[in-house]
Amino acid sequence: MVTAVLYRPLKRLGQNFLANKHIASRVVSTAELTRTDTVLEPGSGYGTLTHLLEGQAGRVLAVEKDRRLVSHLRKEFENGPTVSVIEGDVLKIPLPQFNKVVGTPPYALSSKLILFLTRKKFELASLVFQKEFGERLLAEPGTAEYGRLSITAQRSLRIQPIMNIPAAAFRPRPKVDSILLRISPNDVNTSVNEELFEELVRGLFNQRRRVVRSSFLHFLAKKIGREKARTSLEAMTLPEKRVFQLTISDLEQLCQQLSKALESRGQSFA
Repeated sequence: MVTAVLYRPLKRLGQNFLANKHIASRVVSTAELTRTDTVLEPGSGYGTLTHLLEGQAGRVLAVEKDRRLVSHLRKEFENGPTVSVIEGDVLKIPLPQFNKVVGTPPYALSSKLILFLTRKKFELASLVFQKEFGERLLAEPGTAEYGRLSITAQRSLRIQPIMNIPAAAFRPRPKVDSILLRISPNDVNTSVNEELFEELVRGLFNQRRRVVRSSFLHFLAKKIGREKARTSLEAMTLPEKRVFQLTISDLEQLCQQLSKALESRGQSFA
């Protein structure tokens, strides 16, 4: 199946529409839908996936920002009582409750959509991203792609690669290939100070190639002064690694150690 492009795609919205029927079916089947599910579809486009979702889910929340496509979708699904076409930015508008997420969102939305998922309650997501972005989400410690995005995503989400998708599957054809990911919530260590953890990861990964002690000292010195930083580090056990080799568990332990070291000296970053 090849979907005709009815409207001139808007570059500012990063519009590329999935036009391969087999791949569209795979995207939907990965979500393991039943009639009890309410599915959020970010960036519904022409409704290629929406039609498939309508046939398998109990309710579909088809969110689209482009007013031209909203008009098209409302005509397309005017007799579909289970499909709600919602105009707006999926990250900014109030949404009804949903438990699954399925879609091929614009590439420009990728990072913010992942952060959106880390803050939402849901059961399962089946989403298509730019392949390079997907590889960053999946990156393991010690690799070139591993960084703050990998840590943030993997700490809150279980991410599984399902299939690579060639650029030829989209209209208009993008310059890069894509990847289908299966995403579900992960159990997060609630004993970790979230604000401190985020600040620690940001600070350390600004110097990702340095050894942990050196990067940590630089990070702490900017916050509480070099002498206080040295004293705090003396109370901590630091791994003999470079920053980009730190696992999420390593970082959580460092965060907890830092929190205790600061508390024992009546210090904070505030």
